[in-house]
Amino acid sequence: MIARLPVVALSWVQAVALASFYIVIGSLAAQLAYLDGAAPEPMAWVALFGLPVVAGLAAWGVPFLSARDQAADEAAERHRIIRHVFRLGAAQRSRERTGAIISTATDGTERAAAYRGTFLGPMIGSMTAPLLVLLMMGWFLDWTVAAWTALALPVIPLALGGFQAAFRGVSRRYRENGRIFAAKFLDAIQGLPTLRLMNADKAQGRELTKAAEELRRHVMRLLAGNQLMLFVVDSLFSIAFIAAVAGLSLWRIAAGAIGPGQGLALVLCGTLLLDPLDRIGQFFYIGMGGMASVKEIKNLLAEQPAVTDPPASLPVADAAATPEVATAPAVELAGVDFAYGDGPPVLTGFDLRAERGEHVALVGPSGAGKTTVAELLQGNLRPGNGQVRLFGQDAAHQPLAWQRQQLGVVAQHTYLFTATLRDNLLVADPNASDQHLMEALAAADLADFVAELPDGLDTQVGERGLALSGGQSQRLGIARAFLKDAPILVLDEPTAHVDLASERAILGALDRLGADKTVITISHRRATIGHADRIMEVTP
Repeated sequence: MIARLPVVALSWVQAVALASFYIVIGSLAAQLAYLDGAAPEPMAWVALFGLPVVAGLAAWGVPFLSARDQAADEAAERHRIIRHVFRLGAAQRSRERTGAIISTATDGTERAAAYRGTFLGPMIGSMTAPLLVLLMMGWFLDWTVAAWTALALPVIPLALGGFQAAFRGVSRRYRENGRIFAAKFLDAIQGLPTLRLMNADKAQGRELTKAAEELRRHVMRLLAGNQLMLFVVDSLFSIAFIAAVAGLSLWRIAAGAIGPGQGLALVLCGTLLLDPLDRIGQFFYIGMGGMASVKEIKNLLAEQPAVTDPPASLPVADAAATPEVATAPAVELAGVDFAYGDGPPVLTGFDLRAERGEHVALVGPSGAGKTTVAELLQGNLRPGNGQVRLFGQDAAHQPLAWQRQQLGVVAQHTYLFTATLRDNLLVADPNASDQHLMEALAAADLADFVAELPDGLDTQVGERGLALSGGQSQRLGIARAFLKDAPILVLDEPTAHVDLASERAILGALDRLGADKTVITISHRRATIGHADRIMEVTP
């Protein structure tokens, strides 16, 4: 609100300058007609030409400051959403469609910022400026006309509230359909190979056309409301209001209370009282769409993450500080119970112990909870009962950053950003030199491949790494794990989607990566778990 004060102040300056200008016009009109027998004063001419300049500068300043505030607000809002999505984490984020979040973070934040920048601040100024104009009308012209005119002012906020209530549902459904359409469109683009393979592209195209038509209908309803608002403001209320002010002025002139020049000034000042309604009509679409977007963003930011840092983290004990800590296992799950929401238990009284440097393989049928164990270790989930301990530290009492610092993860699918090989590797260690990057690639059995590329580390991997094969993507993920060099390594089906040749290369790289580390491997493939020190079966 404080950031809107300059815009509000400029709206006041503009209103006062115009009201003063109209009062001067009325005074000069009376003087030029020699109604009071006096010649115009030189300062009156200065005011006649100076006040419009002041009003013009203020009118220019309002959109200038509004645009500046809008740009800053839009950037800040997007950063808030991004930070919140990261805070929600992988488990919570999966509940919302990616396209819908993108729509909120792009179009939604733009509309919300436009509402706050170009609508909210100027509207506050327009709603309060008429009070200043009324005081000037009473002080310099006639208190009776000002008082009667003031009785009509409550109609303006009532009209504003009425139109907002009438079209709030339309604007909300418009934003909902916009998010749905964005989500469907992104799904179609990402799933295009599958749609073409299944000959379902035309059917999906019809679905998108239907969603786009539904979105268009809601936009047209909102625009129809905008036109209705303009009709009511311009054709009904404005004409009636100005006619009423003119009638009151003529009545006071006939009574001899004011002169014709003051009557003219009263009618001109009366037009300034309609500024709030004019602004509503001009920016109705921005206002309604913006309010719906503000609520949409508020709902997203109100979502609570599944896992948060503890209110007060306990100090991490030095590994050599006490014999108990120095000899504690690297990984320990003790009596862990876990269920997703109100669903059936996935883990009940689950125990797992992996000594430092030990390689433990987890096997079992799908749905038994193996990947849930990996999520618990990474801090994406918290157990309902029991403890997850790393090096003797209860993870629930430590910052998530500390817990995740202890782990390197190679998952079924390595996500690659649309950037270069170097950029994707620096995610693991932003300060790594090119030499360190090549050493990590060599350890992952990928250095020769990169050396043969014309652009080397500057080679673009394509969107989601599509320029690389599945095996190359996995080995790039292993190179990331080499760069992170965490003491605990979690391998979640790392060879599930590669051919036999790639599997051999990946397993060799994993053997080098797991040397001197505690390794937890989740896999159904015998070759992947063949080098484990111990195999533990997870049962549902």
